[in-house]
Amino acid sequence: MQKNKIIFLLFLVIIRSLNLFSQETVGSDSLSNDKINIPGVVAVGSITPLALAGVYVYMNNAWWNEKSTGFHFDDGKDLIYAKNLDKLGHYTASLMVSNAFSDILRVANVPENWALFGGATLSVLNATVIEIKDGYAPYWGFSIYDELANVLGAFYPVLQAKVPFFKNINFKWSFDLDYSYETEYYKYKVATEHEEAYSFIDDYDRQYFWMTVDWANIFCKNKPKNKFPYCIDFAIGASANNLKTLDPDKKICQELYVGFDLNLTKLFQRKNWGYYVCKYLNFYHLPMPGMQIAPKPKVSYPLLMY
Repeated sequence: MQKNKIIFLLFLVIIRSLNLFSQETVGSDSLSNDKINIPGVVAVGSITPLALAGVYVYMNNAWWNEKSTGFHFDDGKDLIYAKNLDKLGHYTASLMVSNAFSDILRVANVPENWALFGGATLSVLNATVIEIKDGYAPYWGFSIYDELANVLGAFYPVLQAKVPFFKNINFKWSFDLDYSYETEYYKYKVATEHEEAYSFIDDYDRQYFWMTVDWANIFCKNKPKNKFPYCIDFAIGASANNLKTLDPDKKICQELYVGFDLNLTKLFQRKNWGYYVCKYLNFYHLPMPGMQIAPKPKVSYPLLMY
């Protein structure tokens, strides 16, 4: 439960910060026309280390519990770990953090380009700290490919701002919260180490990574919004199963899904608390109709997919 509390608290910090900083700019749609909110920028400088410290403490307990060694690069283990689903995790997390930093800078009236690139840069710095720490881990090492995923994710909002078409393509994450069964990974960690060694960030059997496409904005932009489900996007998802298992007969199974996604960002357009809540909840793929298409189609897959 500690990991869930940390994530929830970080989410509240982001939303509360955006709400507080934006109070001085209510009614202004062009924040760059106002003076920079110095107290807001100072608050960003104060909140940011606290948020990073929370992530670092959790990662230190869940991931870096071995003795450290000299700094070194990954020797190839990273390219086979979790069938590279972790790269999607790095990408998606950096994308969200980049958005959060940029939004906080925007409501502090930092000029748009500075906010955009500043958010991306802060996101990369945040992720790089973690990668450098990996470089001192005896089993792992600094991964160039993880860092590349971090950079690409952090700067994707910049691409969306500069090439508006890419605003129609977004990336999300979801997690199977149904604990009525135990995944192979959970059983593996309990049997080979101990129950406390289980970490949700390493349980890729329960994680799903999604790319969503705003088909309504691409193909029906000029049509009345009340005549079709303009909040429903198309989604493609990826996951895997049996990445770590005690049963030698069970093979690693990469999974691919297609379905729909609820685009919460279309519910609020004015930049108030509702807008920011929807924007950051939108990074999570809510349960929507879908089906598995690989390794083999499952038409009878549950109606609501994580």
